[in-house]
Amino acid sequence: MKEICFFSVVIPSYNRESFIRATVESVVSQTYSDFEILIVDDGSTDKTADIVAPFLIDTRIKYFPKCNAERGAARNYGMARARGEYVLFLDSDDRWLPDHLATLYQAIQEQKQPNFIACKFQLERDGQLTPSDLASRPAGYYGLDIFLHGNPLACNFAVRRENPQLILFEEDRKYASVEDWMFMLQNMEHDHLYLVDAATVIMNDHDDRSMRADHRTMSDRWLKLPSWFDEHLHLTQVQRQQLLGHIYYLCAIHAYAADARNEALLYAWKALPALSVRQAAVLVARCMIGVGGVGLLKKFAKRS
Repeated sequence: MKEICFFSVVIPSYNRESFIRATVESVVSQTYSDFEILIVDDGSTDKTADIVAPFLIDTRIKYFPKCNAERGAARNYGMARARGEYVLFLDSDDRWLPDHLATLYQAIQEQKQPNFIACKFQLERDGQLTPSDLASRPAGYYGLDIFLHGNPLACNFAVRRENPQLILFEEDRKYASVEDWMFMLQNMEHDHLYLVDAATVIMNDHDDRSMRADHRTMSDRWLKLPSWFDEHLHLTQVQRQQLLGHIYYLCAIHAYAADARNEALLYAWKALPALSVRQAAVLVARCMIGVGGVGLLKKFAKRS
């Protein structure tokens, strides 16, 4: 195997025996073949090792079992062992279309090797594909501002490994599932990401996905962020208000989805200063009516 390849694909995994085979196969099936795969098993207790074993006949694929330390640490572990010019991160329940790496490679050459680059993705739920919030965004460079309203990329991005200013993932497990957002906030303070206008990633929106955790668990994680970004970021007052407003917005939406209306309204009220009039009106209305009420309105609208 070559000492250096163009892409290193880091796949952190924890108990994803139902998904990881399809994930790895989607990388092996790429039309662009100058890559290595680093599967970082973050302390799995299921049959992940058995499922991965047959793939290891391919010398481009390496398997690293380790003690559980959550995804931020697993991604950093993989990056430290990567040999590629660019490191990509792929969650072990997601997949790539066959031209994902070829699309990225072409864009990297055209853009003269940006430090950060990403393609768009689609969400898959029960076999149905839905465009992500990125779908309408044009190709181009984006900086910190786009990430003040959340992380529209999840962890679907590539980073140039030889970037002396690169800040690694937060490893404190209390931030698990938001460490990719924190990573982009820190790195976009002094850099930009190039977005390719091609949806070549499939994110699996299954029930066990981390972002579908209990709404209070997710709110607890998000509400730890303000003290973190006060310590690690250098935001203007307006930027801080936008970021804080989006955190409350996320808390409100998840409480609404759990039909916890009182909590949802409390967070919605705190989010209002950072929202447009339309966003505020829709959010408050949803929180007041609740999931059941919105469902009834949709049924009524269809009948009319």
